[in-house]
Amino acid sequence: MMYVLTPKEKEAKKQLIAAAASKLFQKNDFNQISMAQIAHESGVAKGTLFNYFKTKENIFMYLLLSGYQDYLTEVLQRFQKTENITSWADFSSFILEQNHLLISQRTDLLRLNALRGPILETAADREQTLAGRKKLYEINRKLGQAIAERISLLSVKQASHLFIIQSAIISGLMNMMNLDEFHHDQLPVDFKVFQIDLEQEANQLMLFYLQGLEQKLEGAK
Repeated sequence: MMYVLTPKEKEAKKQLIAAAASKLFQKNDFNQISMAQIAHESGVAKGTLFNYFKTKENIFMYLLLSGYQDYLTEVLQRFQKTENITSWADFSSFILEQNHLLISQRTDLLRLNALRGPILETAADREQTLAGRKKLYEINRKLGQAIAERISLLSVKQASHLFIIQSAIISGLMNMMNLDEFHHDQLPVDFKVFQIDLEQEANQLMLFYLQGLEQKLEGAK
């Protein structure tokens, strides 16, 4: 009689595969990683791997969406624990600290975000992606709600939207970084204008956005 995995065991296997893919992504570009490598790294037969993820893009879309779900959940927990955030200045400092944590601790998540539109969506499962985005949307809404309850100028929608702006700023800067390199090799050029301190530039742009938003909201009162 064939043993059938329980839902809990299936979820554990899925997480094992995702963790193996994430580990490979830390040292390799997306195009260098194969399904065979992921199967080997996770200790799962290649045929079994396809029972959980039909394509490589599906695995990495799952990592992207679950990674952002985890990140926003952590932001929510940090915000709830920091009870002294009541003013706009306090909140701005909190957002810049989240920039630091996202850039310093979630580099792989930012790299995956750059792949989403042009690469991952071409072969990821539509329904699984939609389910993941619904979970992400709900977490983002809860975070926005928690912020809006304490920062009176912001609506839930505006507070939630800030983390889309955060991602857009950081991802946009990352796309323009290292234009003096090609596939990790240094080019024989001197492109000083293209050299970017990612965190410094991201913080400056986010602060400009927050200052402008505060002025707009104060003016609308």
